[in-house]
Amino acid sequence: MEQRQAGDDYVLERVPESARYSWWTVAVQRFGQISALSQFLLGAALGFGMTFWHALLAITLGSVILEVVAICTGLIGQKEGLSTSVLARWTGFGRYGSSLIGLVIALSLIGWFGVQSAVSAQGLHQFIPGLPVWALSLLFGLVVTAVVIFGFHSMAWTAYLTVPAFLALAGWSIVSELSRHDIGALVTEGPPGEVLSLAAGTTLVAGGFMVGMVITPDMTRFNRK
Repeated sequence: MEQRQAGDDYVLERVPESARYSWWTVAVQRFGQISALSQFLLGAALGFGMTFWHALLAITLGSVILEVVAICTGLIGQKEGLSTSVLARWTGFGRYGSSLIGLVIALSLIGWFGVQSAVSAQGLHQFIPGLPVWALSLLFGLVVTAVVIFGFHSMAWTAYLTVPAFLALAGWSIVSELSRHDIGALVTEGPPGEVLSLAAGTTLVAGGFMVGMVITPDMTRFNRK
């Protein structure tokens, strides 16, 4: 195994016990990952094409699929202390196979990162109208990239600050919007748009975050237990 470079967060070797964190630190970051703005877009798509109960069932089934994958890959990451790329290399994919997996993951996440940056920029534009959306999108992307560059510790402190703020904002938004409607009517009425099947809705839920579940070892390798 190659020697670790300073500040690389043990990319190519096992995370030692001395560098691991409590489950709470990792859990907060994981919650921050799944409570993304893209999930609001997913919820809107399900609500537009499904009844309330069908959407709830699709979310449940899709989440179960995601959790099964996350538990299986996450336990491996916690036990071995290795990143997804290294695990892929040493579980049969080899150097070139694991590189191909990394390329596929990178390409898929580029699209997600672009959408996330654009949605965030449009929201920030309401508060900072002096800057164009493209500039805010670039600024947001650079800030997120800077946080990640400094490693797991930097991400942990960012999550401690942003996750409670996000939950408070999301809670306020949900309560504010639902107060304008009859909740009973929302639960019983049909979808306002083109109908989505249960299979399609479940696929949207599971597929929308499957890459995040596959790369769970990148987070759980920092778990002590």
